[in-house]
Amino acid sequence: MILLSILLIAQITPFVPGSSGGGTLSSGVVVINEFMAHPLASYTETDGEWVELYNRSGDWVNLSGWTLSNALGQEVTMSTYLLPPDSYYVLCSCGDESMNGGLVPDYVYSDFTINDTGRLTLRSSSREIIDEIIYTGSWPVTAGYSCERINPGWISSTSSTWGKSTMTFGNGDFGTPGSLNSVFENSFVQNSWAFIKAFVQ
Repeated sequence: MILLSILLIAQITPFVPGSSGGGTLSSGVVVINEFMAHPLASYTETDGEWVELYNRSGDWVNLSGWTLSNALGQEVTMSTYLLPPDSYYVLCSCGDESMNGGLVPDYVYSDFTINDTGRLTLRSSSREIIDEIIYTGSWPVTAGYSCERINPGWISSTSSTWGKSTMTFGNGDFGTPGSLNSVFENSFVQNSWAFIKAFVQ
């Protein structure tokens, strides 16, 4: 009976991009949706590292004072930017398309590293944790490929929520910076399984 109830909830409340109804598992208004930890098509590895945020809510979000930090203690503080509903925001260490792998970032940071394993924490201007991922060697982090969230509504720090990008961009690396993830999935079966795994953890 409990399992049946879980399946019904997962079926009733799937996440659909373009809808403000959003998701069964992730409580964050804005989520870490994709990241590139080991680029190959950029001038240097650091030049091609980037993180994509996604506003999964139906409201505009002011990113002023929001921060992104890693396990090394490095932190990026964002400037004023009104992120529309169902929209993406890409942060990169280099704004030059000829050097960063061929993407146009919304924000260029400095002194911040995205390692092959580690932690990324997104905080609001009031220091509230909005989203956080702790990724290990079991995650689909591969040289030349971004790590994409399969569904913005699924639990963040679980490797099964993430997949290796299947679409190329810019100068040849795989990723979808600023657009729908190539591994996006929103079927009843996938939503039900994700909900069950979150429920039993």
